[in-house]
Amino acid sequence: MTSSDVARTVTVTGSASASVRPDRAALSVGVQSRRPSALSAMAVVDERAATLVSALRDAGARDEDLRTTGLNLWFDQSDRAYVASYSLHVGIPADDVGRFIDSAAEVAGDEFTLNGVSFSVSDPAAVVAPLRELAVADARVKAEVLAAASECTVGTIVTLVEGGGGGAVPAFKGVARAMAAPIEAGSDSLSLTVTATYELVPE
Repeated sequence: MTSSDVARTVTVTGSASASVRPDRAALSVGVQSRRPSALSAMAVVDERAATLVSALRDAGARDEDLRTTGLNLWFDQSDRAYVASYSLHVGIPADDVGRFIDSAAEVAGDEFTLNGVSFSVSDPAAVVAPLRELAVADARVKAEVLAAASECTVGTIVTLVEGGGGGAVPAFKGVARAMAAPIEAGSDSLSLTVTATYELVPE
């Protein structure tokens, strides 16, 4: 086989991305109790946890949105007291974060705990799907540039492999809420990449 018989190819990576506002939020909330005995600490937490869950349901959380993530009891040596805690994961609409926190804090009182808030897109596949065609087109453009530099044209596609990824990029402002602290959902930048290999055809 001579060098002229060896197929010449070019491999490029094409990409496309889109920004979308998260429509779901995950709250990590809970209650705790500090009492002289383990029994009394647990009793208070049991009562407050039941009240907390009830308030979240009243605010609109569904059974499938609620998941207990922790139930703990320990002895605080410095205060010589037993501390019991209960934590809960709550999945809610992103625009309702402030309202749910307010509802939970109102019934849980001073020993209410808020451990974090995170945001997500409920159907990222629907956002990514249109990006495939754009990523392939981007790969084709790059291949044509490299082919022209080699005094060739782009021929048949040999292989095409898809990859992808995404990350949070703050962009959108949250709506006004009862809470004094602003809670911003930001935006998710969802991206997709393809790696394509094309034949090079001499001009």
